[in-house]
Amino acid sequence: MSACASPYGATGPDDRAAIARNGFSADDVGYVLFDPDSGAVLAERQPAKPFAPASVAKLPAMAAALAVLGPDHRFETTLHVTGRLGDGVLDGDLILKGGGDPSLSSEGLTELLRDLGALGVTRVTGRFLYDTSALPEMAEIDAGQPWTAGYNTGVGALSLNFNRFRFDWARPAAAGQPVRVGAWSVSDTGRVPLDSVTVQLGAGAGAAFTPLAAAVGDPEGERWRFAPQPGMAASLWLPVTRPGLATAHVFRRLAAEAGIALPAPAPGAAPPTATLAALHRSEPLEVLARQVLRYSNNLSAELIGLAAARRLDPAVRTLPESAAVLTAPAMLAAPRTDWTGLRLLNHSGLSAASRITPAQTMALIQSAGPAVLALLPGEDEGKVLPPGVRAKSGTLAYAKALAGTLTTASGRTLGFAFFVTDEERRAAMDRTMDRRIAEIPPEARAWLARARKLQADLLELWIAGL
Repeated sequence: MSACASPYGATGPDDRAAIARNGFSADDVGYVLFDPDSGAVLAERQPAKPFAPASVAKLPAMAAALAVLGPDHRFETTLHVTGRLGDGVLDGDLILKGGGDPSLSSEGLTELLRDLGALGVTRVTGRFLYDTSALPEMAEIDAGQPWTAGYNTGVGALSLNFNRFRFDWARPAAAGQPVRVGAWSVSDTGRVPLDSVTVQLGAGAGAAFTPLAAAVGDPEGERWRFAPQPGMAASLWLPVTRPGLATAHVFRRLAAEAGIALPAPAPGAAPPTATLAALHRSEPLEVLARQVLRYSNNLSAELIGLAAARRLDPAVRTLPESAAVLTAPAMLAAPRTDWTGLRLLNHSGLSAASRITPAQTMALIQSAGPAVLALLPGEDEGKVLPPGVRAKSGTLAYAKALAGTLTTASGRTLGFAFFVTDEERRAAMDRTMDRRIAEIPPEARAWLARARKLQADLLELWIAGL
């Protein structure tokens, strides 16, 4: 197979027919195919051009977190008490403290309550506090996403059930009766009413859901306006924007079911003199990182990345700061790489403004090492990749990416980083974005279908030709 000598500077197997066949300009595409051991580049196109990484950003984030925290690191959620306990009554405070566990579920809270019940506690006369001081709390990952996007949740040290809630509604059975609505925190074993969410019914055409502004520290939590629309589903997932308060409310509900009466939750910190009453630990970070790379959960990536960045710099308060801190060690380890244009605004890749070049991605893959690359899945958004391909995929409207390793027909293991982006269409979409609309435009879906076909064609070309 001939090498490409196009004016776009590509080398390696001739990719021009595949790019044209799928309706792309050569200027839209960038990639590097390389030997992960020697770093020798075997094929490339626009290796120095910045592209939107989408969820490919999760690969360097997980690699850095594993290096900083260690594969055996476990996130802890704890219960603390003050005062004295007598006759089942805690005459003092109960504090639920988050440690940034991305996998915390209702079942984990139940374990904490089981240990609290074993101490004989049935009632608390003081305060029930929730402590989120371990990490900064944010209402959303990216401000450029639809309000109702269940993948753009709040972030905080007390995050539960992936910070999503299920909203159910039903039209009245008879005239004059109200629309029935419900908000639920859902885990594998059931659902719990989410008391931190208030839904205000409205009417009229347009958006079904609109978030309503609330005062900072509002004990009522988050509020939504709901206007039923013709043909809409009776159930959908919505993001939790105040995760600490939501987790505390679910804990209080579960406590009541366990026979433990708690006052309404309030924010607060566990004092140094408080006694540890119960501890829940997550699975090891290696297990959590493998899940992030396979299922691409944005919240999990952000929480893991934040924890690692704050281990390096406790002053980190924002996701862009956190991403910068976490990529710095890999950048220092590859001084010959041109890092110009690198801009990662978070750890999940949920941002149309983040940028990375194929060559920079190559350096980060090499920095990750074989142990991290072994965690990569053999699938792209649930669809099986060709045999021998293990990679992290990324998808945004008008941006597609894939990075990882492949095995060629001759048995060689190579690293690769592939990107295709339509900058003009993405910019036009962002300029006219309406946060009330969650659906991706039909033309963007068609573009992504072509991008996936180009990705498949290039993988086939590389596997067969090298």
